[in-house]
Amino acid sequence: MVRSFLKHLRQRYEADLPEAAQEYIDFAVDGAQRMTQLIEALLAYARIDAQGKEPTPTDAEGVLQLVLRNLVLRIEDTGAEITHDSLPTVLVDPTQLLQLFQNLISNALKFRREDVPPRIHISATFQPSPLLKLGMGKSDGGVWRFSVQDNGIGIPPDQTDSLFQVFKRLHNRDEYEGSGIGLATCKKIVERHGGRIWVESEEGKGTTFYFTLSQAL
Repeated sequence: MVRSFLKHLRQRYEADLPEAAQEYIDFAVDGAQRMTQLIEALLAYARIDAQGKEPTPTDAEGVLQLVLRNLVLRIEDTGAEITHDSLPTVLVDPTQLLQLFQNLISNALKFRREDVPPRIHISATFQPSPLLKLGMGKSDGGVWRFSVQDNGIGIPPDQTDSLFQVFKRLHNRDEYEGSGIGLATCKKIVERHGGRIWVESEEGKGTTFYFTLSQAL
């Protein structure tokens, strides 16, 4: 409502407002827009547990294709090349897996280098459970370890441990837009499914996010 009234004020009285007043209105509209995005991100974060669906056998490759269709304009605008290995069926809430992939790939597109187009690769490796390795478990035990690898700007080593905190930002809004909640949302989704998420990165050379999900039985 605040944003709407400010825009209405500017449209109706623009000819009568001094340049400084118009600039103040622009600042206020921008602030209201950021607040809207922040509220939406916080609501999405809060709903992960409250509105999450029961995990079901889900084709991760099919979910990834939906994400790539959602991001097609950004992929074309950045000249990105996104590749993937064959991805498995995992036990997960399909909507939340889509959100997880979309957040990680969007970050890779956002934090790209200026000298080369984005290159992103998604893969998954099966990791048997410790009991299975010892010959004591069932043949269907274990998890899939996914990776989302990019050739972007990378992350300073001293920042990786706090990267998944709510509102944690490594760059100011003038450099990169965002709410600071995306990676915290990824962590909450993965942990809701009993997995874990972590990152490996080299500043200036790229980043790889890893996360684990249960194999669909």
